[in-house]
Amino acid sequence: MYAFVNKYTVEPGDTLSSIARRFELLSATQLLRVNPEIADPDLIYPGQVINVPKVVPMSTYIVRPGHRLWSIVSNYNRKLMRYYGNQITMDEVLAYNPGIKNPDLIYPGMIVYLPEIL
Repeated sequence: MYAFVNKYTVEPGDTLSSIARRFELLSATQLLRVNPEIADPDLIYPGQVINVPKVVPMSTYIVRPGHRLWSIVSNYNRKLMRYYGNQITMDEVLAYNPGIKNPDLIYPGMIVYLPEIL
């Protein structure tokens, strides 16, 4: 279950791009990250319920040498669970970071965006 997404019901004429624009996202890729069941991005239908990343304030994390995205997310989740009982999924992290094409390929100095606590 995603903690940092809203549900949206697709309306006639909607495309992933138009939905992304409506919710002020950078690209439809962000929608695909939190909707892995969408096999064909050109095939959505009215009445379909999809996940949309929430527009929330972001924290930034600057990647240091030797850091991996999974460890950054794991450490962040420990804080989230301790204080709020929520965790962020890797899909959500990738949705907020559309520039990360491969989660195994991050580099020192790269900025990773993490949603602020709800």
